[in-house]
Formats: sequence, C-alpha cells, structure tokens
Amino acid sequence: MKTYVLLVLSLLLYAGTIFGQKLNLNQGEVASEDYFEEVDFEFVKNKIVVPVTIDGKIYRFILDTGAPNVISKELYELLNPKLIDTISVSDAHENKETLKLVSLEKVKVGNLEFTNTASLVQEFGDNNPLKCLGLDGFLGSNMLRNSILQVDLRNKKIRITNDNKKLELKKKHSSKIMLTSSQSNPFVWIELMGEGKGKEQVLIDTGMEGLYDLSKDNYGIFEGKNIFKLISESDGASGFGLFGSPESAKQYQLLLPRMKINDFLLEDVTTVTGNDDNSRIGAELLKYGVPTIDYLNKRFYFEPYEEKTTILEMDFGFSRTLENENLIVGLVWDDTLKEKISYGDKILEINGNPFNLCELVVENNYFENENSLELKIEKSNGEIIQISVEKRPIVEKVSLDE
Repeated sequence: MKTYVLLVLSLLLYAGTIFGQKLNLNQGEVASEDYFEEVDFEFVKNKIVVPVTIDGKIYRFILDTGAPNVISKELYELLNPKLIDTISVSDAHENKETLKLVSLEKVKVGNLEFTNTASLVQEFGDNNPLKCLGLDGFLGSNMLRNSILQVDLRNKKIRITNDNKKLELKKKHSSKIMLTSSQSNPFVWIELMGEGKGKEQVLIDTGMEGLYDLSKDNYGIFEGKNIFKLISESDGASGFGLFGSPESAKQYQLLLPRMKINDFLLEDVTTVTGNDDNSRIGAELLKYGVPTIDYLNKRFYFEPYEEKTTILEMDFGFSRTLENENLIVGLVWDDTLKEKISYGDKILEINGNPFNLCELVVENNYFENENSLELKIEKSNGEIIQISVEKRPIVEKVSLDE
C-alpha cells in the first residue's frame, strides 16, 4: 500500500487570498496576562454564534477559525473605528472585493478583553444567509492567535485561556499545527485511507458547516492513487461564499473510506470537491468530540467521544446555491435527476411554500428536516415543472477491513 503526501501552504483570507500587497492581520493583544474564560454559545445551522461586547452592547459573531476578524458594514458605521488600510481580497470561491481594514479598540468575549484587533469590514447583503441570522461579524484566528481555544458542543461552551494546564488535555490526542503568517489560520495533517494511503494538510475551519471539503486541485494530485472512490460528477456550483455564489465548474462527489484526525478514525466519509485552494475540516467535527486549537504551542487536540465513527450521509441527489436572491439547482449527482433538472434551474416552491431565504435559513430547512420534497422548478427555458425527490444514502457502507 503506497502513501502519498500533500503539503498545502497558502495565505488565507476567508479561506481565500489577499491580493496586491503584503499585509499582516496579526494585530492586537489580550488585555489580561493570566486568563481562563468560559462562554456559552448558540449552535445555529452548524454555526458557532458567540455573544461579543463592544462599547457596552452585545453583538452576535460567528466563531470562524478559517477567517480573520470581520465586522458588518452597519457595525462599522456605528463604531467608526480607526481605518488601517483598504485591501483587495477573495473568498473561498475566488470571488473578489475591496474591503476596509480597521482596528477595533476593545472587544470583549465574556470578561476577556481583546484590544486593537485588526478587522475587515464586510457588507452582508440582503441575499446573504448571514443577514437572516442577525449576525454582526466573525471572530477570527488573528484575534485568537495568542490564546488556546476549546469548543465544547455538548455543553455549548467555548473556553479561551493562555494556560493549557487549565484544560484537561491529553497529548496522545494531539498533533502539531501550522499557522499562516498573515492571520494565523491553523492547519493540521490528516490521514486519508482507501486502497492507497495519503496525508493532507487541511485548514481547521469552524466557520465551515460540513465535515470535510476537498480542494479540487488537491483531488487532482490524489486522483489515480486509489484513495478516493468516485461516486458521481456534475457541472455546476454549490455553497455560498462571503462575496456570493461560486462560478460553475465540473465537480466530483467522492467517498473516502477512512479519515484519521489525530487518533480519531472516521469511516465512509463523503465529500464534494470545491474551487478553494485548500481542503478543510469544519464544524460538523464538533459532533464527534471536543477540539482544542492551541495557537500558543501550535498543537491541535481532539478528544473524541468514540474512537471510531462510521458516517452514512444522505441527500436528495443534488445541491443548491443562491443567485440573485434566487435558490437554484447547483450540482446534480443522481443520474435520474440529471434528466429533469440542471444547474441554474430556479426552485420556486418547496412542499407548496414559495422560496423565502430567511425562512429556509432560520425556521425550516426542508433539505435538512424532510425525507421527501415536492419541488416547483422553473427551467432555463421558462418551462415550469413539478418533481418529487427522496432522501437516500449517498453510498452504501464500504469500509475497508482492519
């Protein structure tokens, strides 16, 4: 059995890129010298929503270790913070915008105060799901770089300290991490196992909803090494970046028989390739154990609830994305569905209810909560069709023997 190693080192911003200039977002400090802070959080749509206090008012921020600090345009206009610079950036889907970079004088998480933190300013447009959740920004790795962060989903608490002895950490559940130089995004090595073996350095991204996103470029390196099994392929787009929907491209739905994160084994992991430069592990990992990112000592701990977990994911045979405030068909994986729908078709109604973005995000995500759906769809030629879709396992269990 051969082993293949992939090293991915790149400058990240929203799991994307800073263009045209060298800029260090690692600005700001923690006001305390010796601290341990425990803060309750909400877990909404696989997003870690943390209360943050600025100028005596409480705001809602996503804890996103794959991003730098970000505040909304509305919060920027309210606070009027010091402007550091204006920079060109791209998100995970390579959509580009020019953003302001500001310095936040004081940000409090619980009783812990962060000072002079570099933060980007982003307008969350009306067609952005973040707007529906009433979010005011992101807490990023550049702010947390001098601390140790633990996320405990079962107890809905985050813990921030500068002393790892204040957390019950076991070195056997840990591995080294690499931090990017400009904003301290954490990367960890994971093992990939099929008929062949590989290692990949992936971003620890608590702002990502899923478990494992595979960069298409990285898949191109591993392709033919008998690690991943091809399930299906499709032309289209999926997901939603901070600056909008991704461009249409050929993507692949894959099965990874085994993934090992530190000493935790996951079996039958399905993933879809994406256009990001880097592969990522996301917030779904919180369901299987307690992660700790030790920025200070450059280690990643994962205390699993069980030594091994088998995943049997289900879907409706296609993905969705947003375009001009419309919900559209993204990537179509099921061969039968490919005869009926394609990328760009508008989803007008779900179970007889007209599509409403915020209702779908906040109240009832039919695609998560239901096992069957009736969809009213407008094709690209204007034709209106009705289709029924059923949730089914993406793959049958095919794990390898020990």
